[in-house]
Order: sequence, then structure tokens, then C-alpha cells
Amino acid sequence: MSKKYESCLVSRLSRFVSLTDQECAFIAQMEKDEHPRRKSRSVVSVGDRTEGIMVLKSGWAVVKADSSDGRSQILRVYLPGEVMGLAEIGSSHASHRVVMQTDGIICPFPRSGLAPLYIDYPRLGALLTAVGSLDQIALRYHASSLGSMDAAGKLKFWLLQLRSRLEVANVGLGNRFQVPFSQVEIGQAVGLTSIYVNKLLRRFVENVEIEIERPYVRLLKRDEWEKDCEFVNAFVDMDTSWFPPAVGAETTVTPDLARSA
Repeated sequence: MSKKYESCLVSRLSRFVSLTDQECAFIAQMEKDEHPRRKSRSVVSVGDRTEGIMVLKSGWAVVKADSSDGRSQILRVYLPGEVMGLAEIGSSHASHRVVMQTDGIICPFPRSGLAPLYIDYPRLGALLTAVGSLDQIALRYHASSLGSMDAAGKLKFWLLQLRSRLEVANVGLGNRFQVPFSQVEIGQAVGLTSIYVNKLLRRFVENVEIEIERPYVRLLKRDEWEKDCEFVNAFVDMDTSWFPPAVGAETTVTPDLARSA
């Protein structure tokens, strides 16, 4: 990949198809308007008018739901190279808060800019739609884990899914990956108290199931965990057979989802 196309979004999408120069150039336009954001800063507040989508060019962000008693729930984690707002594109106002989990850069892209995407770059539009679909499937698996698994299973599943999503973005290959969350925040993501999260993490370490070198975690028994949790990686089963032809013959990035982690 040439330097001018260095992009987490390009890297993420190229896991599924070979992107053309023209498609990469359009993505560059999506990422042109850069806005640095500091950790803990709100990107979107409840009730804000939604003007379009945002590419998370770098850093992590989370979607939060806040209750009247002051408690918060993390509904979704956004990773580098992911597009924020696709699931809400049909709504004129934000229903949840989006907060930066780490320092990062967001790139707003207006709704008006999406029409040329589907008209001039239909394959890229189909790819973004398909990736959004896989994201929703992954969220359903996560929701199912919260309702059907015990506490240990919930935490294991969350870590497994986080690892698999980082792999797609090429920012978390292998079994060692970053987890920039406090134990309170992990609890908000999996429906457990911070005390219980601490207890489980200590148990996993004592049982030689994980290693923790903050902010990194290494899964030492990933295969065993995946079997126990009946883990399904939603991002290895994209159907691209219905995609329209690519615009431009020259490709710059080759899909590599089949590469082993």
C-alpha cells in the first residue's frame, strides 16, 4: 500500500476486497476534515442533530447510555478505522452519547457526501453497508452473551470479540492487544461491577488464561475460550457476491482476511 493511502479505514476495508485507487481516493476525501479529540471528551451528545457520519481515523470511542441514577452503560466500542453513525444515519437526532475512550482524530463527513458514494463508487458503498451489517451481527452476539452466559463467560466473550475486531483493523494482530479501559468501564460494557471484574481478571491470571501488562492483555487459552463460549467471529463470513463492479481497474490494496493471526 502506498504511503498516500495509509489509513485505518482503508486497511479495514481491504481485509474484504481489493480497493482501487479511485476508491482509496474517495476514502481520503472522507478523512480529509480532521478534528483531534481528547480522551473523555464527548463527540456526540443525546439530542444533537446528526449531520452525517464520522470516520474514527485514530483512537477509540464508546457509545454510552446514561441512567437517571448516574450509572452508565457502554453499548458499543468504536475502534480505529471504523465509521461512527452508520447505524443512526436514518435518524435526525442522536439517541446516545459518543465519548472518546482515548485521544484520537475524528473526521466528520456530511450526509450530502454519501450520495456520490453510492452513485459513483457503488462497490465501496456496498462494502460499507456490508461491514455495517457485520458490526450489527457482532453486537447481537454480544447482547446474547450478556443474557445467556455467567459472569466469566461474559468477560471472556467481550475480550474475544474485541480481539477479533482489532484484527480486522490490522491494529491488534495475534493474541496480545490493547484494552484501554478501567475495570469500572469494563464492567459497564459487560454488565458487572468493577469488584467482580477485578475478581475475574485475577482468577484468569492465576489460572494462566491471560497475561496483563496494562493496557495490554494477552490471551493464553484463546482456543479453549472460543470453544467454551461457542464464539463466532462475525467478520470472517462476508458475502461479497452481490457487490457491483469496482470503479477503476488498478488495485492498491489486496484483501487479507484469510491471513492467520
